[in-house]
Amino acid sequence: MRYRWIEHLAQAWDAFIEDVFSCVPEDTKKHIKNARKEFLLAVRSIIDKKIESLEKGKKSEVKKVKVEKA
Repeated sequence: MRYRWIEHLAQAWDAFIEDVFSCVPEDTKKHIKNARKEFLLAVRSIIDKKIESLEKGKKSEVKKVKVEKA
């Protein structure tokens, strides 16, 4: 693998998170999990709104143009 350090970094990060969360109370873990989910849902809603505005913009940009023969 060309970038083995990335794999090692990912494993180190996972171990770090596991160690940190091992001393966190269960109810705190639940709140963190819910907060992470809510954050992702918020990001999704922003993306969805941007997609909608792009799609609306495409529809209004279509104009009929009369072409004269040369």
